[in-house]
Amino acid sequence: MASLAVIFGFVCWAKPNESELLKGKAIFEKQCAECHGSKGQGVVGEYEKPLTGDWPLEKLIRVVEKTMPELEPKLCRGEDARLVSNYVFETFWQKPERFSKSGEITLARLTNRQFRQSVADLFAQSPGTRIPVGVDREKQGLRAAYYDVKKMNRRHQKKKDRVDTVVDFDFGSGVPLEGMNQDGFSVLWQGSILPPETGWYEFFIHSYNGFSFWINADGKKASIDETVVGGEEREKSIRLFLLGGRPYPIMLDFFKFKDPIAKIRLSWKPPHGNKEIIPKEFLFQQSVPPSLIIQQKLPPDDSSYGFARGTMIEQAWDEAITFAALEAGRFANDKIDQLAQTNNEDAKRREKIETFFLEFVKYAFREPLTEKQKEFFVLSRFEKSKSLSRSVEEIVLLTLKSPRFLYPEWQALAKKEKDPYVVATRLSLYLWDSLPGRTFHQLMEKGNFCKKSQVEGQSKRMLEDDRSQAKFQDFLLHWLEIDQNDPPQKDRKLFPRFDDQVISDLRRSLITYLGSVVWEDRGTLEDLLRAREIPISKKMAGYYGVKNLRDFNASAFPLYPAEDLGRKGLFTHPYLLANYSYVDQTSPIHRGVFVSRKILGRSLRPPQEAISFKSSDFDPKWTMRQKVTALTKPANCMACHDLINSTGFLLEGYDATGRVRTEDGGKTPDTKVAYFDREGNELSMSGPADLLKHSLASESSKMFFIEELFKYVAKQDPSCYKNMLNKTLLKDMRTNKLTDLYLQLCLEAATDGFAYDR
Repeated sequence: MASLAVIFGFVCWAKPNESELLKGKAIFEKQCAECHGSKGQGVVGEYEKPLTGDWPLEKLIRVVEKTMPELEPKLCRGEDARLVSNYVFETFWQKPERFSKSGEITLARLTNRQFRQSVADLFAQSPGTRIPVGVDREKQGLRAAYYDVKKMNRRHQKKKDRVDTVVDFDFGSGVPLEGMNQDGFSVLWQGSILPPETGWYEFFIHSYNGFSFWINADGKKASIDETVVGGEEREKSIRLFLLGGRPYPIMLDFFKFKDPIAKIRLSWKPPHGNKEIIPKEFLFQQSVPPSLIIQQKLPPDDSSYGFARGTMIEQAWDEAITFAALEAGRFANDKIDQLAQTNNEDAKRREKIETFFLEFVKYAFREPLTEKQKEFFVLSRFEKSKSLSRSVEEIVLLTLKSPRFLYPEWQALAKKEKDPYVVATRLSLYLWDSLPGRTFHQLMEKGNFCKKSQVEGQSKRMLEDDRSQAKFQDFLLHWLEIDQNDPPQKDRKLFPRFDDQVISDLRRSLITYLGSVVWEDRGTLEDLLRAREIPISKKMAGYYGVKNLRDFNASAFPLYPAEDLGRKGLFTHPYLLANYSYVDQTSPIHRGVFVSRKILGRSLRPPQEAISFKSSDFDPKWTMRQKVTALTKPANCMACHDLINSTGFLLEGYDATGRVRTEDGGKTPDTKVAYFDREGNELSMSGPADLLKHSLASESSKMFFIEELFKYVAKQDPSCYKNMLNKTLLKDMRTNKLTDLYLQLCLEAATDGFAYDR
């Protein structure tokens, strides 16, 4: 018998009596248990998942009647279908707790993001270094110093200091400033860059002249050195992995000497984006120290449960982590005097380096070291026969490959009673994807992290850290499922103006919106979903038909009333609509799956068989709605597609690029649907406004968001913690700021099992 778990239902039916349940049980045991198990638990090799779902009873009956048993659906019709559906509904269907195992925290390694973040912060704990603090968002652009040059690559006289918002200059045969030496001049741009997302960035410098470029470097060895090259137009690039929300130092030294022309342009290609001149929104005047960001490529984390988990331990991962640890060891060796605050002439150099590493290992293991650990990991590594560089690299390798560093939850699992170090470790991991730093350890060593007020006070300070903001931003991209995909490309013949710049601006608009609602406005989930205003660029305004351009300039993203753009809800942001469409036309199926799962919190099972959509298979005069309706008409498809199609059809008033449209194939798009909620109530909807109204009233929408957030934060199932997802959270969702929800989840999970001092 094929999966009953692809079955939904709709209206309320009378509760079955005991006799009817017994009859339904008999039918189930005869026709269903072979594939689904005698208790609905699933059968290995058949249908392995439990018989649970959120579909109402009427649909359960209807689909059983049409599709079950899989090979002989005629065996279960009419009264039999009603009886077995009633039995399944009352016994398993809406009772997932019957199949949930007792929640236990899974011992898992650091995820890739946690590993990189932890290593970066670990090397920033010594007095000789520091974690880059948040930049002043009001001071955008880079500091620029303009010089006359007398001889090649030699500055002679500073002519002016100013701030340049972007680096994109074509001076031709002229000079940047009046009165400058036409034969030779130089410009030095300095400041910091704040990447909006985590991932691989490629930086491009296009010039006819000489230049040197530093990114996340200390100013000594250039990331790109073209100082002795000139006289030809060229472009050089460098690719780096960067953690989003963390500022990095950036410097570009440009000079012209005897060249006929002068030009320089600084661009980048962000993850999931297109190449563009680096916008001023990501450049800042403030100087920040560099960070060790591991560049070693790491195998993907296990995401089979819907969130990244460090549960896959295989040779490829072990090798990658080894190479990453060696990379960190080389960094430590190069910077050891700075890290340990010493030098070659210091008589206490070795002693200071030993002291540094004792602290280093303590921070890595997230608690004080025993005497044996001090001896094994640090002191015994400084043998007289060993070079200092080998000792340094050996300690770093041992530390970063140690299970005590790689498996942060081991503390909680190993200790019967949770202590402040467990709480600090979890808070750092849940809020920052990192580890407790020097300040944390000082608090705990002084006994100032034991009382409820102390823990809550510290967690509130942590919330305002850029690392908390970056992690929550990454969660939102994960929730919207735009953290892995390439930019939504379209057929340029059909949409010639939907170019790379529009696509880049759309993504930046969405990311800017998410950050402003959560952190600037301190909004609620309702505020996030309503999306009353959308940041738009001049390029977006032109494409989506905004008439009033008074408040725009080429790089600004002012807020614009969403309703004036024909928008109703976050899910109608043009980037999301374009992302969930085909290259040449809309996709109600992709949009419907996204809205059903991510916005409404409805459960959908994977299709039993993949169905490919080919527009050429249908009458060219048909609308997309007609094509999808015909494609998904079979009963085994409609088990899921009546939900998917209804939510997807509501968005047919937008084309494949997210523009409002009034016709599809010469016909007015039909956006009216009959939508059935989880309780089986039929709701008449006619467009995104009705969908937004329902999502705001839906309890499953709120609970799904909370569950998604918690899993992303803790990398564990909520059932592992006591009373995590309770009704109080749902009750408070309407007024609870998203930042407060984030903090509350992290704090309650981190202190689970911890007894505060009074």
